[in-house]
Amino acid sequence: MVAKRNCVRSKLQVLPCRFRIAAVFGAGLMIIAPSVQALTFNVTYDSSVSGAPAGFVSAFRDSISFYQQTFSNPIAINLDVGWGEVGGHSLSSGALGESVSGVVTHNYSTVRNALSNNRSPGYLPATNPTGGRSISMTTAEAEALNLSTGTRPGSLNGAIGFNSSYQWTFNPNDRAVTNEYDFIGVAEHEISEVMGRFSGLNPTCNTGSTCPESVQDLFRYTSPGNLDLVGSNAYFSINGGKTRINTFNGNASVGDLGDWAGNTADSYNYALATGTEYPVTAGDITMMNTLGYMAAPVPEPGNSALLITAFLILIPAVRVRRKVASA
Repeated sequence: MVAKRNCVRSKLQVLPCRFRIAAVFGAGLMIIAPSVQALTFNVTYDSSVSGAPAGFVSAFRDSISFYQQTFSNPIAINLDVGWGEVGGHSLSSGALGESVSGVVTHNYSTVRNALSNNRSPGYLPATNPTGGRSISMTTAEAEALNLSTGTRPGSLNGAIGFNSSYQWTFNPNDRAVTNEYDFIGVAEHEISEVMGRFSGLNPTCNTGSTCPESVQDLFRYTSPGNLDLVGSNAYFSINGGKTRINTFNGNASVGDLGDWAGNTADSYNYALATGTEYPVTAGDITMMNTLGYMAAPVPEPGNSALLITAFLILIPAVRVRRKVASA
């Protein structure tokens, strides 16, 4: 059973960011490049991109390529990309980047079976641990899990926009530039949200089984065996809360609950600073695997960079120390 919802909106900024409900944007699609991987991205660049700096499009393609090389689900994710706007609308004040994604809802048993079929490493009990809540996901994740999206084939999965008022570094070989933001890190952050990395929790909801819940929230723990059902301080775990992989942001007033708290430099943090590279880490890849994105086949010998990516899937991220954000 599928219940259609509007969509989920997320913004990444220098300090606070949060999800907002918005309308789905429609757009024509064009394939930007052929891919030998099963996972592909069909991208429409808004007219705004004609005014983007040199390197914008190639850097965004580099971000897409990372996900194509890392995951193998045989789906096409349809994106609208803008410069200084998202889906034809202004970005929120102070946002580095924003994403808007269509979402659908399925019941717990359907989601659990679909994740198992995609070899998700995350543990889920046979009985719904949320007290009867339905589980929401982006339409891109629904496609990855071979579940109904409630939309027509080829429909737009999401829109992504980047703030044109900030200084960016687009160079994949020099992503830590003084007074500039790591564009590739931000792009990978936004792409992952359209793919399904978000929290549906609403800290003000007190109606039990009707409160929102996302797939990611099924792996959000406050302690072993105890799910976080309200959006408080919690961590990501794939074994029932026994092992902490990374720490979620627990304050919806300062950032997205689906992002990391920022204890290390990581693309999936809720806020980023200038002069720092923010890579997708091993823990991030584990998150995407847990959401149902299957690891790409190990490449032929000789491609050491891709071999390292494959091995990283097996190594959990470790929290070392808290990162202090700077403007």
